[in-house]
Amino acid sequence: MKIPNLKLKSQLALFNAFSKALIITLLVFLIPWLVSRISIQDTDKLLIQKLDQVIELVDSLGIETYIDMDAEFQAFGSYNILKEEYISIEPIRTDTTINIIQYSERIIEDELVDYRVLSYSIEENDNNYLIEIGKSISVILRFEHNLKQFAFIFLIFIITLTFIFDLSFIQYLLRPFERIVSKLKYTKHPTSFNYQPVNTNTSDFIYLDETIHSLMRKIEAAFNDEREYISNVSHELLTPVSIIQSKLDNILYESNLSEADMMKIFESKKTLRRLTNLVRTLLMMSRIENEEYILTEDVNVNKVLQNVVEEIEDKAIAKELEIKMELKANNFIFKGNDNLLFTLFYNFVNNAIRYTDKGHVEIVSKQKNNQFSIQINDTGAGIKKEKIPQIFSRFKNSNETKDSYGLGLALSKKICDYHKIIVEVKSEVNKGSSFILLFP
Repeated sequence: MKIPNLKLKSQLALFNAFSKALIITLLVFLIPWLVSRISIQDTDKLLIQKLDQVIELVDSLGIETYIDMDAEFQAFGSYNILKEEYISIEPIRTDTTINIIQYSERIIEDELVDYRVLSYSIEENDNNYLIEIGKSISVILRFEHNLKQFAFIFLIFIITLTFIFDLSFIQYLLRPFERIVSKLKYTKHPTSFNYQPVNTNTSDFIYLDETIHSLMRKIEAAFNDEREYISNVSHELLTPVSIIQSKLDNILYESNLSEADMMKIFESKKTLRRLTNLVRTLLMMSRIENEEYILTEDVNVNKVLQNVVEEIEDKAIAKELEIKMELKANNFIFKGNDNLLFTLFYNFVNNAIRYTDKGHVEIVSKQKNNQFSIQINDTGAGIKKEKIPQIFSRFKNSNETKDSYGLGLALSKKICDYHKIIVEVKSEVNKGSSFILLFP
């Protein structure tokens, strides 16, 4: 059984609750035994005190006060109206010594009653007498019941009080830690991190907060360096590429070249164009990673899809492919970046045309239970099952026969993640592929 991941506060609260439950369980078994022992000891102590009082009265008043020596039955007995206590004095053999406390049954007025009885022998006027003082077991049990009830109520009160106190203290103690976690959780970019120190007296939390601040400053510096580096590299690459393209154009228009030389120049221009697209794609991915694009535009998704089809339709016609559109989602307005979404749809549709030689490319927008989705289907070569997890990786080409750097789908995935759009891929070799975009 896998234990779920829990917050530190929850783990401490669970441990606190478990420990309290364990204590209660132990005391549930211990309290009855303890209460029983206490009630017996208290009863025995009370019987001994009453015995001392009886002996004191016998010594001061004389045994004749309680026993009529001329009577047929020389004995004394007294009990209260509820038969909860009784005292008896009767003669015994002179060689008998008794001093015990035990449970015993007595018949009083033809009723058998259980008692806790103290039996003690004394000597008066050269005769031995047995004094018995008994307390009803029902009284003892009633006392035990009341004591147990009080003990349980007091126990629950104390446990509840300590649980609330412990939980409040844990909450107070971990509040700075929760603020540190909150700062990390709601930081979407290193530049937006809150560097204000967390107010706490716990040295571990102070060290943690300072360490995170130090790491975030390093990360922010690394992000800024990377952004500046990519920007500079892109500029340094695009400038000479543009110059070379211009020179090649001049050569084509101003020189009398052979057909073979012209083909070489066209191939060079094609390579430069691909290099330009590669640099621009990498630059766009870097800008997305640095969250430089604003996602506040109300984009009409159906309109963007129509614009994509209008721009890319020539490629489909050149391959004799049909582009089908079913825009079933009405009022498909999404808050994001228009240019990025255009690039996203263009890449997916272009990818579908690239790997489809016969058949059609289908674009469908749907709405179900407030969930908007776009599905781009093709009847092309498809993707092998083992390659599907890798198609969104940089420089991973799903079809080795095609001339591609494998950045189109990687860029599309970046744009999806930036807009919190979920991408699902379904594909079957030689039957086609489906890319499903689920909008938040």
